[in-house]
Amino acid sequence: MRILTALLLLVPLAAQADPAIDRVLGQVVTPGLSRFVAATDALDQAAQADCRAESADLRTAWNGAMDAWFAIADLRFGPLEDGARRQVIAYWPDKSGHRPKALSRILSSQDPALTTPERYGEQPVSVRGLYAIEAMLYDPRFNTYGATDPGCALVRAATADLARTARDVATDWNTGFAETLRTAGEAGNPRFLDEIEARQVIFTALLTSLQFDITERLGLPLGTPDTPRPTRAEGRLSQRSQHNLELALAAHQALALALVPEGATMTEEDFERVRWMASKLDDPDFSAVEDPMGRFRLEAVQTALTLLRAEANEELSAALGVTMGLNALDGD
Repeated sequence: MRILTALLLLVPLAAQADPAIDRVLGQVVTPGLSRFVAATDALDQAAQADCRAESADLRTAWNGAMDAWFAIADLRFGPLEDGARRQVIAYWPDKSGHRPKALSRILSSQDPALTTPERYGEQPVSVRGLYAIEAMLYDPRFNTYGATDPGCALVRAATADLARTARDVATDWNTGFAETLRTAGEAGNPRFLDEIEARQVIFTALLTSLQFDITERLGLPLGTPDTPRPTRAEGRLSQRSQHNLELALAAHQALALALVPEGATMTEEDFERVRWMASKLDDPDFSAVEDPMGRFRLEAVQTALTLLRAEANEELSAALGVTMGLNALDGD
């Protein structure tokens, strides 16, 4: 018996699952990916049935896919970053105006990708994904096509490409990366040498997403007091600018509360306050930035979000024992 006991002591114990990682996977990743795959499949089916921009079913399906995207948009690591899939799904902001030019080119040139949808994945990211489809449905420069026009073929190719990308992301999470996160620190896991690294990559993604709201989602339309830029707002064409912000904030809250351990001081009220402010903007496309009062309200949300991010950084880093790592916004 003593020999058996001694031998057992020599066997390395498997690392215990990190409850923070399990919560993130169970509460955010798995349901979010499932919903996004279902929503993009529904969008593709709607486009194959009626690809015209005026189709109510198509617009409803596109809005459903956009809504579903925000539930996983904070996952700025792993399968969503591999192969530039984030850019493929949601290429925004388009600060250099690539999308209109690229859409015009592909529509006027009768590109083979329009008749061979599986080749659409070879196109630049500016004409792929949710925001390219938004332009085709809502931008008056592109949304007047008929059922037999190149625009219809483009929408069908783009929705099929998006649905494939969503399935690929979900497959890679479900068949490998989720377990890579769970087994952080175990032998044979070269990606995460300890569980702190796994926590850090999620924590960094959360803070990066909060910063993205501050500098891009709000900062771009705010511009400067002398030069507001409402046309740079995300979702302006589809009148979703405020709605997108609200969905983004809800997703940040869900990720933070899944990540935070028991006893941490980060509370739901910290997020609820900013979400309440955003819900009261009454400014669907952020065009009110050109009005002094409208600008003041949007700046107030930006200030509150900046404070929230600083608070999250301080409290969560201490509670989780991590610091912020490098992120995709560094060097921008």
